[in-house]
Amino acid sequence: MPKKQRSLRKHVQHIDKKLKFRVRLYSLISLVMLGIVLYEIFFIKILPLSFAVAGIFIGLFLGIISARMYHLSWNHDAKKIVSRLDVVGIIILVVYMAFVLVRSKLIGYFVAAPMVGAVGFAITAGIMIGRVVGTRNAIIEILKEREII
Repeated sequence: MPKKQRSLRKHVQHIDKKLKFRVRLYSLISLVMLGIVLYEIFFIKILPLSFAVAGIFIGLFLGIISARMYHLSWNHDAKKIVSRLDVVGIIILVVYMAFVLVRSKLIGYFVAAPMVGAVGFAITAGIMIGRVVGTRNAIIEILKEREII
């Protein structure tokens, strides 16, 4: 019996258009942010690699948590995975927005002033990657429950 693939490309018809758009947008934003971080590391040389990696890992952790902001579920009528904001998601959204507002000051406690923006970009890139990873894992889990993959 052949092993089932974890690839979502074959099953994209089972994902709501808004959800696909959101995941693609997060992927694009994370690539742009990673590009900025790499530019800061190798060309401007304001950000040490260790700070960038730490920022991305911190952001990845926060992103996987914030991916829970939207509750994913199977819509029986449309036969697709849809997302909606639930109470826990609203709480996560409020906490996430509070973090965004104080991010620069919070980062400023740990790094020198010239690096605050670059570390902020690294954390934001990690958050976006984490949201993509968390959402993708939730989609795969739902498709497995439905025995689609």
